[in-house]
Amino acid sequence: MLDPQTRAALTGLAVVVALGITGGSAEAQKPGGTVIMAQQAQPPSTDAQTTSAQAARNISMHWAETLVARAENAAPINDLAEKVDISADGLTYVFTLRQGVMFHNGKEMTAEDAKISTERYAKVGASAGMMTPVASVAATDKYTMTVKLKTAVPGFIEQLSSPRAPVIVMPREEAAKEANKINHIGTGPFEFVEYKPDSHVALKRFEGYRANPNYTKRDGFGGKKTAYFDAITIRFMPEGGARTAALETGEVHILEQLPASAAKRLAANKDIKTYEMIPWAYQTVFLNAGQAPTNSVKLREAIQIAIDAEEIMAISTEGLFRLTHGWQHPGSLYFAGDVGKEKYDVRDVGRAKALVQESGYKGEEIVFLTDNSFKNHSDTAVVMTEQLKKIGLNIRLQVTDWPTSVAIRSKPTGWNMFPVMMGIEPYEGPYNVAGVFVGPNNFQFEKDEVLERENVALTTQPTLDGRRQAFANIQRRLYERFYAIKVGDVGIYQATRANVANYQPYRIPRMWDVWFE
Repeated sequence: MLDPQTRAALTGLAVVVALGITGGSAEAQKPGGTVIMAQQAQPPSTDAQTTSAQAARNISMHWAETLVARAENAAPINDLAEKVDISADGLTYVFTLRQGVMFHNGKEMTAEDAKISTERYAKVGASAGMMTPVASVAATDKYTMTVKLKTAVPGFIEQLSSPRAPVIVMPREEAAKEANKINHIGTGPFEFVEYKPDSHVALKRFEGYRANPNYTKRDGFGGKKTAYFDAITIRFMPEGGARTAALETGEVHILEQLPASAAKRLAANKDIKTYEMIPWAYQTVFLNAGQAPTNSVKLREAIQIAIDAEEIMAISTEGLFRLTHGWQHPGSLYFAGDVGKEKYDVRDVGRAKALVQESGYKGEEIVFLTDNSFKNHSDTAVVMTEQLKKIGLNIRLQVTDWPTSVAIRSKPTGWNMFPVMMGIEPYEGPYNVAGVFVGPNNFQFEKDEVLERENVALTTQPTLDGRRQAFANIQRRLYERFYAIKVGDVGIYQATRANVANYQPYRIPRMWDVWFE
């Protein structure tokens, strides 16, 4: 599906991503039990196509699946698709579906379901821009879906296989519904049972699940999945101390994220297993270019060169971080070298003050919107606010829960700065990193023609060198216009009780191919 150069490079990235993974025994699998996983935030939506939130992805990737998925090394692999044939001109993609795949409602998945689900994504998907080049989608027979593009897009399968806001396949009657109006019916190894806001999501094993026979074991978001647990409860526990205590007492079995200080304390605890993963995400701060006073480029530049990134990262991550300027991870295929490095972690308060004066800033209030669900976010906002007061900025912290914070940020007014970790985007490559800065739903609320042009080049250039140059140009533009600040790379710890067998940390805490000893 990928050219050899791209596949080799993605495999190289996986070496970085997989650090800390420990192998598990494939023997003595024991079905049964209810596993309880604790995550930091509740999802802003449980309609998988409409949100890119990690809190939603942790849930949706257990009950829903996609035509193509990502392997352990982040390379695209077939999932609900048996195969994908691409025409020589790159304009026609023929997806041959696996036969006998059942939905949770007892109906067999067909090409008509895949077609309507794909068309729905173009309307409501959180990464709907990937569908812009699509000219038509057709169910050409019961198990064949054909997609025709207006122009060749070499990275189309990479984008379609993204788990960020996944293009899940639902029954046609659900896929015909508006955003956030669906019943949660998919093909995944677990069925959706209930969502209790501020409490939990419950799932149960799908007894009619048809595991992919083309694999012998789990592989990233795809592969052969086996559900051993009878049920899953995913609890929302924002406070790190509470999550840690619940793990220590056995109240929960798996933590999406264990505070770094607790990981060090529990290292010798025989009842707990910990897993270090770095790089896990970027810590970023988005700046609203559509609202005063951050609509000034000079003011945004002042913020960029004033901050002490090391201090922010040291406090917000409790020490598990690295300082890098790139909008792709070092060593990965699209890493752009030193582009923009001279503007990263400069800590030049004097120059920043001068830029503030040049911007015409008169002490207007700057709203720094953050949430109390993710410690990285709130710590970043607090530390950065104190740093920016030193250059004379009048910043007001506004703290909400995560869904409220996301809802406010999605509007063009009411905020100026917004911290967010970007994890899944750099994991899967450059497309969704660039994607948040382009199109009608760009995060900075300013259409930038240079970014729009280079994003087109990124998705349409026929050669890898051409696409890499396009991404380097995007990174250069980000350091010219300061729509967002790359603060640093975040590492995390995941953790389980010792009786959770065969667990391997990944982009979500996977509950398939895991059991109680």
